[in-house]
Amino acid sequence: MRIPAIILLLLPLAEIAGFVLVGQWLGVLTTLALVLASSLVGLLVLKSNGVSLAQRLRRPQRDTPEETVKTLVDGTAQVVGGLLLLLPGFITDIIGLLLLVPLVRTTLWNFIKTRIVTVRTPGGFQSGHFSSGFGQSAGQNRPRSTDTVVDLDADEYSRKEPGTPSPWKQLPKDEQ
Repeated sequence: MRIPAIILLLLPLAEIAGFVLVGQWLGVLTTLALVLASSLVGLLVLKSNGVSLAQRLRRPQRDTPEETVKTLVDGTAQVVGGLLLLLPGFITDIIGLLLLVPLVRTTLWNFIKTRIVTVRTPGGFQSGHFSSGFGQSAGQNRPRSTDTVVDLDADEYSRKEPGTPSPWKQLPKDEQ
């Protein structure tokens, strides 16, 4: 838990140091142009890969669960790469560009796939004709209630007249 916090605290300092070093080496205007260009590239990557990832995930699931997760990880890596390019800074740009390289994403998938568990649930969503409404089939898969029913006679409960103010809406006596 401490390592991510330390990275989040040190990353802005490293980015500022990177700006200073690149600014000394290339000049201020060139450095600003590089930052703006990388942000523009990140925006374009996000736009194209975000839409294509959504379209790939919306397709009917004909793939195996592993292929579906691989598509998700690959697309997510591309979107994260675009986000990192969008952020100003050269360190995040380098990491973002690396995430856009297919070889790096394949290596990332090989590292992650041993740690991911895919579970296929029975039933799921199926295409085809299905009934809607509240017919007999609507509650077919619902578990039966185990609650007990309490049967009261008319003299065992009282009903308030409509329009009677709720005791919850009344102020305490010391505030009236």
